[in-house]
Amino acid sequence: MASFVDLLRQHPDQLNALVGLAALIVSLLAIVLTVVSLYWSRQHDHKSLTPIASIPVSNYEDKVAVKIRNTGVGPMIIDTFRASNGRRTEDDLISLMPELPNGVLWDTFFDDLDGACIPPGEHLGILQLSRDSNDRNFARARDACRRALVEVTVVVKFRDIYARPMPTLTKFWAFSPLVVTSSTASRKT
Repeated sequence: MASFVDLLRQHPDQLNALVGLAALIVSLLAIVLTVVSLYWSRQHDHKSLTPIASIPVSNYEDKVAVKIRNTGVGPMIIDTFRASNGRRTEDDLISLMPELPNGVLWDTFFDDLDGACIPPGEHLGILQLSRDSNDRNFARARDACRRALVEVTVVVKFRDIYARPMPTLTKFWAFSPLVVTSSTASRKT
């Protein structure tokens, strides 16, 4: 140990150069680690703000409704919404639905979804028809809407807040004109 101390006393300029080189290496290493940390942080932010789209359908005796739900943790921005029944393609779902009988009105509908933003955990009601299921006019309207929805395919293209396109969501429904409950289904088998 004493010889090392003597070496340092005899060559102070080399010691300063060695300390300077060590400081440079530590500084470069800190910069590299900062860049890597920034990269991983950005990757995490992108993944943690990813929207996940789904199109749930309420198909009940007293209600028929179609929604776009964002089950992800980031906002969902709809670029294009297209609905097609095989004969024509529309930018809304209401245009493909039949005329309703007198006295029956839509609860809600959207006629242009392009550019809409859905916050995380929320939904956007595209179409909803509900009323007392014992009302004959409503029952006819509900069944006509179900028959129309059987033929519809919906395609939703959306992105996250970083403008990254997300996987296209395509939904095709297979509605039955009658709502079959599990007790009814078990009696028929």
